[in-house]
Amino acid sequence: MAKDNTVLKAVGIGALALTLFAFKKKSDYSKVLEEMTIDIDQIRNFRISKGKAYVDLDIALHNPTNYDFDPYTAGLIKVKQIKLFHNKKEIGNAFHDLYEIDLPAKSNFLITNVKLELLALDIIGLFLDGKLDSDVNNYQVHIYVEALGKTWVIEQ
Repeated sequence: MAKDNTVLKAVGIGALALTLFAFKKKSDYSKVLEEMTIDIDQIRNFRISKGKAYVDLDIALHNPTNYDFDPYTAGLIKVKQIKLFHNKKEIGNAFHDLYEIDLPAKSNFLITNVKLELLALDIIGLFLDGKLDSDVNNYQVHIYVEALGKTWVIEQ
């Protein structure tokens, strides 16, 4: 009987350690999401296909914290939507299912080749007004991330 209690104690201690580790990871991931910054790395390949306008986008994520944000989250952290703005006016968006974000402490992660659908009327208006440009400083991006049971909006 003492042997059975030892096994139960070992299983209980292991379960407690695993639970504490999970809570710590959740806390670390929350801190990274709260402090994460983003910027547009590159906008390229403007094209029109089947009456819709598209552009390819690379977005850099930056982790300024001392916490690692690793891809081993079993799909618990997902980039779901990316919105593009030109001088604070929404001009397009992409729905994206990126699951594996490897963002160690004090590092960067590049989301590449995001195919973003542009809002045609807004793009035509910017083009006709001569305001459409390729200067990434005139563009902002918002990323919608599902993580830890809620949606986080990371804004540039």
